[in-house]
Amino acid sequence: MKRTMYQLVSVLMILSLVLAGCSKGGDAKPNDESASKSDGKSGGKTIELNYWVPFSGSDGEFMEDMVNTFNQSQSDIKVKFMNNNWDNYYPKLLSSLQAKSAPDVAVAHVSHLAELTPTGMVEPLDDLAKEAGLDWSTFGKNQEEAIVRDGKHYAVPLDTHAVVMYYNKKFLGDAGLLNEDGTIKMEPGAEGFTKMLETLKAKLPGDVSPMIIGSNNVFTYWIWYALVQQQGGTYFKDGKPTIDTPEGKKAMELLKSWLDKGLMLPDIGDNSYDIFKTSKAAVTFTGVWATGNFEKEKSLDFAAVPFPQLYDQPAAWGDSHTLIVPKQDDHDKEVAAVKFANWLADHGAMWAKAGHVPSKPSVVDSEEYKAMPYRAGYADVMKIVKYMPDTPKLSAVNDAVLESLVQINYGQKSIEEGLKEAQDKADKLMTR
Repeated sequence: MKRTMYQLVSVLMILSLVLAGCSKGGDAKPNDESASKSDGKSGGKTIELNYWVPFSGSDGEFMEDMVNTFNQSQSDIKVKFMNNNWDNYYPKLLSSLQAKSAPDVAVAHVSHLAELTPTGMVEPLDDLAKEAGLDWSTFGKNQEEAIVRDGKHYAVPLDTHAVVMYYNKKFLGDAGLLNEDGTIKMEPGAEGFTKMLETLKAKLPGDVSPMIIGSNNVFTYWIWYALVQQQGGTYFKDGKPTIDTPEGKKAMELLKSWLDKGLMLPDIGDNSYDIFKTSKAAVTFTGVWATGNFEKEKSLDFAAVPFPQLYDQPAAWGDSHTLIVPKQDDHDKEVAAVKFANWLADHGAMWAKAGHVPSKPSVVDSEEYKAMPYRAGYADVMKIVKYMPDTPKLSAVNDAVLESLVQINYGQKSIEEGLKEAQDKADKLMTR
């Protein structure tokens, strides 16, 4: 793009945050009883649901297939699928809620619930769930807790999409960095990980980078956030931003050291996907939604695992697609919407084709899911995701923080100056 660095950062942050990618009992493979057990009809007519999603990428094809399968599986509920471009999805959804013209059911990221629920037009789901036969205990605890506000469930979790680690098995094997079972051989902690990268640098071909991360896009923020959380640090505390902290400084020092030592390439933006895919990098931190992209490259022999623990506790940046039910007068439609949402979660193995981790452990434990390549290797990330704070100003604060972190990466500000600036900007945004 022919824009300034700061325009690029802002646009990429907004687009990326909108992206994008458990059962305590029951059968490993879900059935369709929840969709057809009750008649689900209003006045003897098939209930029609308008369904909005923001999946402009390949995710949209997988979701459309799921909707078609649902419609074919029963005759009580018919879902009309509407895919929207992610760049204006949330303004459009928010406006529709405010105007009381929203769809019957819609996808919403956990990180955007704080923008949508204050409209008063997002239906609490606990009573509807009972009528629809949805059992909250069948969802992953981390995912279920993320959609609770004031003791009420406001969405149905569909997945977890998080930053994980991918590595080129050939490069690490040639460098003597793989165990017999294919796992990475390295010493623990940040020092051990950095030493592993240094070993790669010494042994890789000259045109191959040990690691690739978007040093001037949203991945810098996501990885910094995860490293802060691994130290037991916070991003918000008591409703106030906590950016300029010892944990924030230590996380940024590690990221900057990888750049300064030549262990990862600077200024590559979204090219990190193609650089790893074409075997020009040995390791990358990126989202689970990259799995489908990487596996299309037949020459790439790679593995995928949860984001590594480099400090005191495991943690990863992540978000979840959920389904909300906008308020309306037709109670039967609201119940049908919850039934549909629960069906999607029950059939999460279909959605996992897009790379996302299903929200129900029963699906993750199923043979269908385990048979999928790569996905099971990082499924445990659903347990360590640290969801972002619940504030309607989250996106604005994230943009401001990312801008300062990128300036640090470019050497335009010291770590101390950059974090102080980020803290000041975040504080001002929260007072507006």
